[in-house]
Amino acid sequence: MDVPKGVRYGGKPLGWRKPEGTREQKQMRAYPDEWELIQRFAKLVKYGDKAACKKFLDEQEQSE
Repeated sequence: MDVPKGVRYGGKPLGWRKPEGTREQKQMRAYPDEWELIQRFAKLVKYGDKAACKKFLDEQEQSE
């Protein structure tokens, strides 16, 4: 079967690019109670003090 140039079946369209300045999406599985904590912490990282969040994580990892 001959496929004309520029025609693809499935996948991303030709010339598709992610818009400038967009964040890459991440996925994870969590129970509802875990997800609530993850969302709260993610909000602090994204809109709050990222350096304080990093310091907190470093301290928690060293105490383990």
